[in-house]
Amino acid sequence: MSSPNTLKVLAIGLDAAEPALIQKLIDKGSMPGLASLLEEGQSLQLKAPAYIGSGSVWPTFVTGTPPTNHGLYSEWIWRPEKMALERYHGRDLVPFWKQLDQQGIPVGVLDVPFVTPVGLTKGFEVCEWWAHDIILDSAQWSPQHIEAILKETPPHPLSFKRQNSVKPDDADALRQLTAEATEGIRARGLLAQRLIDKTHPALALIIFPETHHAGHQMWHTAEPGQAAYLDQGLFADEPLLESVYREVDRQIAKLVAAAGSETTVIVFALHGMRAGYGAPGFLMELLCDRGISRLRDWSSQSWSDRARSILAITKQRAPTGIKSLYYKLAPPSTLQRVAQPTMLPVYDWKNTRAFSLPTDQFGWIRINLEGREAGGSVPLDRYEETLDELESMLVELKDQKGSPLVHQLLRTIGNKDEALQHKIPDLVVHWHDAAFAPGLRIADTHVEAEPVGIRTGQHALDGFCLIKGNVEMNGRTSILAEEMGSWIGGMLS
Repeated sequence: MSSPNTLKVLAIGLDAAEPALIQKLIDKGSMPGLASLLEEGQSLQLKAPAYIGSGSVWPTFVTGTPPTNHGLYSEWIWRPEKMALERYHGRDLVPFWKQLDQQGIPVGVLDVPFVTPVGLTKGFEVCEWWAHDIILDSAQWSPQHIEAILKETPPHPLSFKRQNSVKPDDADALRQLTAEATEGIRARGLLAQRLIDKTHPALALIIFPETHHAGHQMWHTAEPGQAAYLDQGLFADEPLLESVYREVDRQIAKLVAAAGSETTVIVFALHGMRAGYGAPGFLMELLCDRGISRLRDWSSQSWSDRARSILAITKQRAPTGIKSLYYKLAPPSTLQRVAQPTMLPVYDWKNTRAFSLPTDQFGWIRINLEGREAGGSVPLDRYEETLDELESMLVELKDQKGSPLVHQLLRTIGNKDEALQHKIPDLVVHWHDAAFAPGLRIADTHVEAEPVGIRTGQHALDGFCLIKGNVEMNGRTSILAEEMGSWIGGMLS
């Protein structure tokens, strides 16, 4: 147990946990820990910039700034000065708890996504003990004396680290994933308590990324009747994802009980999860079909460009079984190194006015802007005109049955005066479910496409926040992700 009155705030983040599923399980009696918190405390809507992309939500929470400031929206970041993608390394973020540490407030942090250690002088910080979003080659931590605790509490079995390696129709693999997830969640709860007991932080920030990872791969077991799953032959005979959520609830209850009644408890999710199957991967081809993007032909490519093209084609045409084995066996660093040169095609930048960036759900479009992109082709005074053209084209998209493909278009910038310093995609495309359909044919184009990947859960926009403690809310019913850090800091003052 922690020494009396040491732990003032226990904040527990459930990565991509869906509020509607949690409420359903609370009503069913399957999550009594959260049910108790909800009964004794307050519930708020948590608003994060998930509408840009799931990669933007944690950096926003961590830094207290919007994506237009911190520039993060994905694990792969566009570098306009290089005209290339670069894997995000996490060293640019300055988290709100660093200032708390400088004020002499001991802080404990476990597995906040997109974060690397910042050298806390008290408490503890552990990064990627086990992570869904991987930016490090291995786990990192400080101070050094907590290493013994980490060795006593090893992370998940290795196979649970493998994304894209579990097929949604493989009952045995899904059961194994569930067993490994629940085992890892139990280990995480134990590790968190040992770290708190050892270092006595005033704030403990504990993240459960298992809800994110399992949600992507087994959402069809939570909502088996969704239209996205029809005729896919998925295994949905057991409530496997519910088992994962129940184990998280058990660990939350244990941590809350150990913290004591004087500790303020916050349980939150920055965004949720919903049904889907794969992701639309046709945006690059569509922009080329409409003459907005142009690829370099084989004869004009350099030898290095040709090598990249051959590697990309080889990966695309590899049999599914080979791909699954590759994702299962290759270490994350190898996956990233092989992926990087093939994630963008070889563009003819002089004749490309806009291009798509790789994404796992939404469409992301970047204007090839002069003065911002090293190979820019669009003058600044045509920036908004180009966006207008893209929006007019996209909003009219339909499949061969006449179903609209685009649900919503979001400009991420107010006006062209801000464009030259803009770090994130200029236009975000939210798709209708028809865009995820197998055998998609886009009307009035030459584009035919299949969904990319085999994930059955896709990100949803809504988050939530439960709070129990002596905190004055002044009638508030919602809170922004960028407010969370200062809000928590105020509880420690």
